[in-house]
Amino acid sequence: MKKSDRDEFRDLLVEQRREVLEHSNQLNTASRVGADGVPDFADYAAEKAEAEVNDRIADSESKLLEKIDLALQRIEDGTYDTCAECSGKIPLARLRAKPAVSLCVNCQARKEASGS
Repeated sequence: MKKSDRDEFRDLLVEQRREVLEHSNQLNTASRVGADGVPDFADYAAEKAEAEVNDRIADSESKLLEKIDLALQRIEDGTYDTCAECSGKIPLARLRAKPAVSLCVNCQARKEASGS
């Protein structure tokens, strides 16, 4: 992989990381702004449902941050475009579409088919 490509992907990942952290902070702020007293059961149920959705989003974003950090480490290690499963090359087009991926298309498809 050329240095210009590594720089491009590093920039993409750093920007994606910033966006995820910003969104996470917005969710945390929104969840703390709730009403002090809950006037009725419907409001309570709606707040509870929203909190559950926010928890799932936070979990998903946490996993994405982990993948981004691992991808940034792989850039530093020089293994960014190498599939973690088969050691084949991950095409640049795939990395541009999903900068945090660690698997080539074939290995990703096998992983999804096996339910892992």
